[in-house]
Amino acid sequence: MRPSEAATLARQALADGDSTLARSIAERLLADFASYPPARLVRALLAEQANDSDAALDDLRGVTSAEPTNAEARAAQARLFQRRGDTDRARMAARQSVELIPGDPKVLESALEILNVEPDSLETSAAVLARVHLNCGWPDLAERHARVAVSESPERVDVRLTLAEALWRLGRLSACEAECRVVADQAEECVRAAVMRAHILSERGRTAEGQELLDRIGRIDPEFREARELLGTLEVHRLVLPGVVEIDLPPELVRQSNGTVEAVTEPSPADETPAAASPVADPAGAESQTVDGPAGQVETPEQSTVKDQPSQPVEDLPESQGQPDAADSLPVTGDESAVASTQLRLDETAEEPESPAVADVLPASSEAAAEAAEPAVEASAGAAFSTFDWARHLIEQSEWTEAERVLTDIVTANDPDVSRVDGLLLEAVAHRELRGSAWKLLGDHYMQTGRPQAAADAYLRAANVAGGSTE
Repeated sequence: MRPSEAATLARQALADGDSTLARSIAERLLADFASYPPARLVRALLAEQANDSDAALDDLRGVTSAEPTNAEARAAQARLFQRRGDTDRARMAARQSVELIPGDPKVLESALEILNVEPDSLETSAAVLARVHLNCGWPDLAERHARVAVSESPERVDVRLTLAEALWRLGRLSACEAECRVVADQAEECVRAAVMRAHILSERGRTAEGQELLDRIGRIDPEFREARELLGTLEVHRLVLPGVVEIDLPPELVRQSNGTVEAVTEPSPADETPAAASPVADPAGAESQTVDGPAGQVETPEQSTVKDQPSQPVEDLPESQGQPDAADSLPVTGDESAVASTQLRLDETAEEPESPAVADVLPASSEAAAEAAEPAVEASAGAAFSTFDWARHLIEQSEWTEAERVLTDIVTANDPDVSRVDGLLLEAVAHRELRGSAWKLLGDHYMQTGRPQAAADAYLRAANVAGGSTE
């Protein structure tokens, strides 16, 4: 069971009023990960219920140190400060919680109650505007408002973290590093700042130091969720994300919880691979990660010269381009993708040429794939092909018009197995008759899956083919 799944069980037990079970699960998590924020937050809420404000505030300080933008922790601090009669600190924490835009209505209501204002009476602050712009993908506007917010509230570590991230997304790495150091002075265990610093170190050629810093994050964020989210926005990076750890929750604790483990183990949007905010092929366990983006894209000479410019996420190359096997008819799970990615090494991808290699190398592999696929096709006569199998079969039979139609249907269907679609389209790119349309479809697919930079590159290649380029 993943730590986040166990934390979900603890929160459910807390919501159901089973404090004993919630505490047992939280303590079990903290035995392995002493600084794990979700578990410390559960323990803090339990201490709040028991009127142990000292213990609650101690755990909340740990939570906000690791996650300065945790609105629920700020709201809990506000309630505890108010209980102690520290009105000024209570109102400051409540205001901070509101400006962090909590997703839980109860959290927002508790903060507004301390502020003694109605929701429609709140003024829009620079901190809120900065966060909204950053979430919308407008880092230049986010930086502008974040600087105003920092000047107004220099003690607000959450605002400074927003400024640091805006600078990071703009590729202004030196300025970002300076802000991250200020954040680390105020919040020593801040995971988000540490991830950005690790990436900056690797971009400056100090990859070993960056990797060491990233590995230390696992003590606080064992699933590397924030690292996956941030690094997933990069087209190329040199850091290796360790595999996700699991814990053995005693069966009696699982049985005591309401519902089964399966009820809470559905992957969150941050975990799903691929997702808009994270690489398609889970980089966990990959030995090297120079290529961390759309299948088949490698670092080009142009990309390698721009080291300070964060890019959009791209995915790991499929384990075998252009070679169908028995597993192609089944969806590839995140774990299977992670296992496959371990076989992709830096020297193997970095030495591949840019676009001509797709045309030069893949045809040979496609011929081998066709020869390997013939017995399978004959053996499966009468059996139902998957759409992917049918597309490959049409390509092997040089049925270009029909193959293009099937590929278009696959892209239009927006199949959730993004890496599989990437691999199929890159196989199609190897064939001169399909190259232009396949690049166009690949661009459409990249846009559907939130990778605009990769899409722009694919559209450019399609235009080059249409214009008579030899690409």
